[in-house]
Amino acid sequence: MTMDPTSSSISTGRPCVEPEDWPRLFSERLNVGDLDGVVALYEPDARFVTPSGETLAGREQIRPVLTGLIDAQTRLLGRVVNAVAAGGVVVLYTDFQGTTVDASGRTIEIEHKAIEVLRRQRDGTWRLLVGDPAGRAR
Repeated sequence: MTMDPTSSSISTGRPCVEPEDWPRLFSERLNVGDLDGVVALYEPDARFVTPSGETLAGREQIRPVLTGLIDAQTRLLGRVVNAVAAGGVVVLYTDFQGTTVDASGRTIEIEHKAIEVLRRQRDGTWRLLVGDPAGRAR
């Protein structure tokens, strides 16, 4: 793990250089259990909307959710279906499909219709500012 000189956040793995790459990088890191790598894709004060509609603020509140996905052996594949850019902000409409293991140990199919807001960083890379995995399903 190395420190990112452009912010106070951690940086692990390849940075996200195109906003449309974010879901792929997220899936790759999640699928191999790289928690720090997944967390590094988020801005330090990012927001995450839980399935119950609660909004979590900051990496430290989001980290346990990501840990739970990794612990449940969640495997995802994301496909961007639309991207809307406005200056240094991009809204992604992403379809995620995959599997997870439930509490009884059974593998189940999952699907998310996500809305993700990314912001360009000072170094030209992109990080998630707001993530709502069920944003288009509500």
